[in-house]
Amino acid sequence: MALEADVLLVNGRITTLADGGTPPEVGALAVRGGRVVFAGDERDADGHVTANTTVVDLGGRRVIPGLIDSHIHFVRAGLTWNDEVRWEGIPDLGTGLARIEEAARQVPAGDWIRVIGGWHPGQLAEGRGPTVAELDKVAPNHPVFLQCTYDWGMLNTRAAERVDLRRAVADGVDPASVDVPAHLVRGMAALRWLYWQLPVPTLEQQVHSTAAASAELSRLGLTGVIDGGGSNAGPDIYRAVYETWRRGQLTVRTRLLVHSSKPGAEREELAGLLRYLPAGLGDDLLRVLGMGEVVHYGVHDGFVRDPQPSADTVAELTEIFQACLRERWPLQIHTIRPDTIELVLGLWEGLDHELIRRLRWSLVHGEGLDSAQVARLARLGAGVLAPAMLRFEGEGEDLATDWATERAGFTPPLRGLLDAGVRLGGGTDAMRVASYHPFAALHYYVTGRTVSGRQVLDETNLLTRTEALRSYTHDAAWFSFEEHSRGRLRPGMLADLAVLDRDYFTVSTAEIPSVRSELTLVSGRPTWTSPAFQGALPG
Repeated sequence: MALEADVLLVNGRITTLADGGTPPEVGALAVRGGRVVFAGDERDADGHVTANTTVVDLGGRRVIPGLIDSHIHFVRAGLTWNDEVRWEGIPDLGTGLARIEEAARQVPAGDWIRVIGGWHPGQLAEGRGPTVAELDKVAPNHPVFLQCTYDWGMLNTRAAERVDLRRAVADGVDPASVDVPAHLVRGMAALRWLYWQLPVPTLEQQVHSTAAASAELSRLGLTGVIDGGGSNAGPDIYRAVYETWRRGQLTVRTRLLVHSSKPGAEREELAGLLRYLPAGLGDDLLRVLGMGEVVHYGVHDGFVRDPQPSADTVAELTEIFQACLRERWPLQIHTIRPDTIELVLGLWEGLDHELIRRLRWSLVHGEGLDSAQVARLARLGAGVLAPAMLRFEGEGEDLATDWATERAGFTPPLRGLLDAGVRLGGGTDAMRVASYHPFAALHYYVTGRTVSGRQVLDETNLLTRTEALRSYTHDAAWFSFEEHSRGRLRPGMLADLAVLDRDYFTVSTAEIPSVRSELTLVSGRPTWTSPAFQGALPG
């Protein structure tokens, strides 16, 4: 007997990503109790329809499983989201400055305005960022902080009056990273210091901001994220997301990675987390996943920054790995450069391989992986979360100068990882570095092009549209142990999905970044509804 459906979607082109039993594309989908109960031909769906079923005509639209960003810094970004101006996709400097000017009209004089990542001068017609004078002109009465990836951050005059950059050097920041007359800091360490100087919104403001950020992700078709913590991410940043969840305002399934808040405190803080915070604590909407991404600051590298860890750092890192295995904690560790990857792999190979496989330990980024290291990862059963960060970082000259030219097109080796059977998670690494727009990331995986159109990935290292989508759905769910409940649209799976405004599979490649969701469902309930589907489903 067919199960009565709460919701039936009909007249669609529904991509299931199923691997048997359910066709890869169907015309109708029935949902009951938040899960898919039918996926097939519309003519076979009648048995699921009763007087209580809400039938939604998709009008031939493409439907995909809900997108999961497997590496994003949503929790941290949520704290200040409502104070931020986003520059994603803007074509020129004038557009960006106009957005700051509009924000200055909306908020009281003296309140901070922040442009935190998601853009690069390479996308702008002028090919440069703003000057202090330009920021002062559009926001003369507001402190403005503007960040470009982790390359540099700029303060306008009002902001420089609030934050004395001379103190950075006194606090141990490399003097070469601080340009006081230019109101400029460079590099992650200096930017991390600068963030500690900025005002912290009240908890109530943070909750409103987090809810707004969550709603924005839903608008783009995201139904889940794995949050990587990140720089300046101590225990206090999680109060807002927990309160947002408690109030029923969290719209994306959020999986939390936790880590130490500052260099030198890794062992002590992580020991406390392992003792009092069980991995897996939470529910289907908000849950602690494990350790990461900054497992130890002494090995936290970058494209041109090789930390060259000391023997003491390596010993501490080994202790942390051993403790995580003892307590059965999943772990994801930031690794970019070949030497860092070699260090981590070597340590893992000296530990319990079966536990590493069962706990799904993974590398985050993995740009420096070579073919031999990929094979070693495969033997360990580890995964790689490979956010599309090079959409932005690839605009610099680092790939051509600091990396061997023949290797630059394989940073990371996407095709090699898939061919070796290593699980690959798609994502963005938003918000301080990259844009959070998922279809822009999918565009990068299938084209290998940066925000300016520069080709950085080799043509043989690209993914198909289906492979890219799988990395953002079913394979992303693997990293949180949920591949049997999320990321596919077949009976028994959670009804997390996005109804798209254009067909991801047939639009031109150039159009992929601008694809959006018209209806996003989590457990069959709308988290985003465009005017096209207004009133089609109960809230």
